[in-house]
Amino acid sequence: MGHRATLGVVVAVLAAHNVAGNLWEPQWAYVPANLVIGTLIVWLAVRSGVDAADITGPRSWLRRGLVAGGVAGVVAAAAIGVATSFPFTGDAFADDRVLGVGTVGLLFHALVRIPIGTALFEEVAFRGVLPALGRRTTTPLRADLLAAALFGLWHVIPSLSVATGNAGAARFAAGIVVVAAVAFTALVGFGFSWMRNRWGLAAPVVLHATVNAAAFVAAWSLARA
Repeated sequence: MGHRATLGVVVAVLAAHNVAGNLWEPQWAYVPANLVIGTLIVWLAVRSGVDAADITGPRSWLRRGLVAGGVAGVVAAAAIGVATSFPFTGDAFADDRVLGVGTVGLLFHALVRIPIGTALFEEVAFRGVLPALGRRTTTPLRADLLAAALFGLWHVIPSLSVATGNAGAARFAAGIVVVAAVAFTALVGFGFSWMRNRWGLAAPVVLHATVNAAAFVAAWSLARA
């Protein structure tokens, strides 16, 4: 199967998984399902002729990426901590979806579900596999833009729950929240692609995991306050 056909198959697999995962998949299946789908799309890409380095980035991607992602993650986590101190910005982290989550649940989300089920899977898919396949059929910039656009669309269904469960988003119409979420995550996705191209895949994985975990901890703390 050629690169263009493989790209289409990967996009179709991710689209089906996005719908099934958000609408029908039980919560306990989130991490294992994402690991299975992540492995599948990597296998499809490698089978079509994509090298591992095309997915991970520069040869020193792990060491350099961990450092770059870690530094950026610390800064971002600190910014989230400051933002929660103010009423208007703090509302952006007040989320009903964390209600009922205990200490064990918090640790599971922060240390397993978010880093592995969300950050690792999404970065492998949207900053690794999709751009690697895209670069075989078009320019690197267009490949990154395509992956960023798909990353934005990936958040359409999750943003619907944000529109109803987040105190900050509740001020706006659901349609506005969805459009804003898609645009914002697409922009973030393009920034993550820049990080991957400069420091390797580990950089956006670490930053993504740190930001999402910090936001979850902030929401959990606000719900307990």
